[in-house]
Amino acid sequence: MIRKKKSLFARILLFVLRLHLWFWGIVAFMCIIYQFVNPPFTPLMVQRYLFRGYDWHKRYYVPIKKIPKRSVRMIMVLEDPNFYRHWGFEWKSIRKAWEKNQRSGRIRFGASTISNQLARTLFLTTHRTYFRKYLEVQITVIMEIIMSKRRMLELYLNYIEWGKGIYGIETASRYYYGTGIKSLGAERTMQLVSILTNPVKYSPQTYYRSRSATQRYNMLQRIY
Repeated sequence: MIRKKKSLFARILLFVLRLHLWFWGIVAFMCIIYQFVNPPFTPLMVQRYLFRGYDWHKRYYVPIKKIPKRSVRMIMVLEDPNFYRHWGFEWKSIRKAWEKNQRSGRIRFGASTISNQLARTLFLTTHRTYFRKYLEVQITVIMEIIMSKRRMLELYLNYIEWGKGIYGIETASRYYYGTGIKSLGAERTMQLVSILTNPVKYSPQTYYRSRSATQRYNMLQRIY
């Protein structure tokens, strides 16, 4: 009886390991592709279209070298100031978020780096579960190993959600202001960047209605 239980456990363990190997292999292969090729769409886009009915606005992809450095710095200050120094995770922030979530009894707080956000944008969905976080961690590690930081940042800037059916900084700039990100002044850029905490609910014109977006905007004002 004991031997049968051990055998069953071994088969289950082997099955789980194989699933992980397949998953890692697929993600690694896609990361190699994405290092050089821009994804035509993402799971996030599909999810928003199928389950919320958000139409895809005309997308504009812009290489990172053509995005103003000031805009990039603003985003990094708010989203992940240590992006170029860490390997995908900010452990202190993760511990604090875990403690807050335990107290609230559900997942309300995150500690996502740009790497984490890109991982779920390119490979996962927005559903907040610990299983998704488990997959996100693995994807982040693989991305950090295979992809360059500069390429990851470029993909992030071009695929992050910026409103209902709006993806990427250039698309957002053209949609909200009728001009490319290169032509935006500091004031409008700060408004645009501030809403990334909840871009579906707020726009650069209504950022002041969000407490978190207002705090982010005020922080940028103090810096710039």
